[in-house]
Amino acid sequence: MTTIIRVALIFIASGAHVSLQSQELSWSYFGGTGPDHWGPICTNGKYQSPIDIIPEDTIKVDLGSLKFMRYDYAYEGKLLNNGHTVQITLSGVPLLLSGGGLSSTYQLEQMHFHWGAEHTIDDHRDALELHLVHFEKKYGNVSTAAHYKNGVVVIAVLFRLADEDNKDLDAIIEATDLVGAHWVGPSITKIGHKIIPQLLLPKDKTSFYRYEGSLTTPECHETVTWFIFTEKLTISVDQWSVFQRLESPHGPLSFNYRPTQPINGRKIYHHLLGYTSSSLKRRIKNKIRRWFGRKLLPRRGFSWI
Repeated sequence: MTTIIRVALIFIASGAHVSLQSQELSWSYFGGTGPDHWGPICTNGKYQSPIDIIPEDTIKVDLGSLKFMRYDYAYEGKLLNNGHTVQITLSGVPLLLSGGGLSSTYQLEQMHFHWGAEHTIDDHRDALELHLVHFEKKYGNVSTAAHYKNGVVVIAVLFRLADEDNKDLDAIIEATDLVGAHWVGPSITKIGHKIIPQLLLPKDKTSFYRYEGSLTTPECHETVTWFIFTEKLTISVDQWSVFQRLESPHGPLSFNYRPTQPINGRKIYHHLLGYTSSSLKRRIKNKIRRWFGRKLLPRRGFSWI
């Protein structure tokens, strides 16, 4: 039988959720403890997250592939309802991340969900967003790394609603249902089946956005490098509704996303594998050929003058 353990609030600090939430659960997504009241960095910071990404305004570039080490392993996992989200921690050998223009190797600490999505694309908000939270290895954990420039890397995966259940989410949904029924404090349960993190990532990893931002929850430290995959996974309405029923100190957690923040001149990169300025010119030329026919294009060495 799966057991649910009620844990002391101090467990939250040791869990090192990306928000670095206080033991008193003193913030929320609603009313007087909502995003407008999260503190000075959250309110006055210039590099805050999440943001609305406008694809046509991004800088297209080949940043190099992201390299996911041991993401194809199967891990035992636990799921925590901490009053703000459901957070997953995995047991076993560390999962590592590099590439994508990163100068260091980062280690996965935890994964958690936001419903609806925090990042929007062309002002469209998807149903769900998964965050895979990593810290630079030399810092040892997210809590410490969040105080240092480039200390934290978060991989974001967007989920759109679909008719069919996503079978790769079944074990997580089952565990969420177990810890979500009543709030008497943070609760944790063992996930019934092993988790293969790679199955929670899109198959196409050749296209993603990257920018410099912050944690999306207090204390909103501006030390996070964000990667948002362009390919979306799916989740059914029935699965999504399990997250929305999650109980918190403030009642049912029907949503847990922070509003998008000003970009303030930041550069948003769109990684496209193999992209170069010359490849862009070739694509434009090929489009013109298709539109107007090869005979209308000047031959090599030909001049209009």
